[in-house]
Amino acid sequence: MSDYQTDDEKVEELKAWWKENGVSVMVGIGLAVVALFGWEYWKKAQIENAVQASALYNEVHKNADKSWDIASSHIIKLQDDYKSTPYAAVASLKTADVYAQKGEYEPAVKALNWVIDNSSEDAYKDLARVRLARVFTAQNKLADAEKLANATYPKAYESIVEEIKGDIFVAQKKLADARTAYDKAIVTSKGDTELLKMKRANLGEGV
Repeated sequence: MSDYQTDDEKVEELKAWWKENGVSVMVGIGLAVVALFGWEYWKKAQIENAVQASALYNEVHKNADKSWDIASSHIIKLQDDYKSTPYAAVASLKTADVYAQKGEYEPAVKALNWVIDNSSEDAYKDLARVRLARVFTAQNKLADAEKLANATYPKAYESIVEEIKGDIFVAQKKLADARTAYDKAIVTSKGDTELLKMKRANLGEGV
């Protein structure tokens, strides 16, 4: 028997192989093409989504100090249609800040909870939790505030969280604990400590 196939034999062998495997090959190629174009479509959609969200956020920023009603309508659209983008989280944090500064705490709580429930970024969720603890303290909802303050946060939040704990302890009349918390906040702060030192000084040295 010859060790080599004739050209006709090779053709017949190829035909047989193709008959057996051709469908699988074509399906594999088809899936690869679909995956490639699907990935490109997904990337394009993500970019377009981010551009549209960015434009909406620019409108929020532009109108925040001039017409809060207009800014608020854009924020709602960001929350409804672009919740996976960072722009929705940042706009919601802005909403909470505006209401908290006016002493309107319930809408501030709602905005912060939206970030906690919907943001895909842990950084925004952590920031929202810290700010929510402040709002709860201002509302005298001390148990809720304490629960948030005792959660785990990145080290960068250490001073802020200790300050919040100090504020909670003051409201609870636990002055010794408040002194300790403010002292920790001062020591770990990376920024201006003037306000912290004032809070600490107001408590005296204790006994």
